[in-house]
Amino acid sequence: MSSSDANWVQMPFQSPGDNHLEMPSAPSLCKANFSVVRIPKGKNGYRLIYCPDPFAKEYLRQFIPGLEAVYQQQDQAKVNHGCVAGRSAITNAFEHIGRRFLLSLDLTDFFQSVNSKMLKGLVDDRILEDCLVDGAPQQGLPTSPLIANIAFLPIDKMIVDQLKRLSMDVTYTRYVDDLTFSFDIPGQEGKILSIVRPLIRNAGLKLNERKTKLQDSRNGRLIITGIGVDRWGLHPTRKSRRKLRAALHQGKISSARGLREWCLCKLPKGM
Repeated sequence: MSSSDANWVQMPFQSPGDNHLEMPSAPSLCKANFSVVRIPKGKNGYRLIYCPDPFAKEYLRQFIPGLEAVYQQQDQAKVNHGCVAGRSAITNAFEHIGRRFLLSLDLTDFFQSVNSKMLKGLVDDRILEDCLVDGAPQQGLPTSPLIANIAFLPIDKMIVDQLKRLSMDVTYTRYVDDLTFSFDIPGQEGKILSIVRPLIRNAGLKLNERKTKLQDSRNGRLIITGIGVDRWGLHPTRKSRRKLRAALHQGKISSARGLREWCLCKLPKGM
């Protein structure tokens, strides 16, 4: 779908293994209006956020159950913790407790870099016609996190398979566009990068090399998606606590509630 001509045609959605599941009824043709907001990112850049109107947002949300079914069926590696039910930044960090080294990688413009070619055979083309704007799952649309995650699942599996093939004792997790690897043997970061870089490049994605970071637990707690990790457990960072105090001071109740849960570092029941 083009952002300049956002005419969305409803198509029946079928989840894997269910030939009878259709989206709730809606007009066969609707005009989806949305605004684009620029949010500063770093010193010079900005991030585009696509804001659909209430009708368009509700229309897109009807795709989510089917996309979740596709995600669950295709997720063989089970390493992603971002925008997935029952997982969070907390569960992501938990996987790396007790490790000595931490290698953090970041994908450049992840959502905007995903395209229909990456999703071929994973998501029905008719669904993509409705959920992609200018050829990508743009940030701000309710379906975009799931679609971007689905697109990366084959890469997750290839990374895990190659690490196993080389008998490397490495823990790998992903939080949407943040890739994290932890290990205990010095020097393994070079081998990890030699595996990951070609896979990312061949998929048409890019690593933000400026954000590639290696941490050593001997220098203090490892920081993973804003959470401190050491051999004893998970801890909120000073930055997270400052954000919580600022939200409380400014009366931003919703933000404060989310930051409080983040600072508590509570794991889901059963973990």
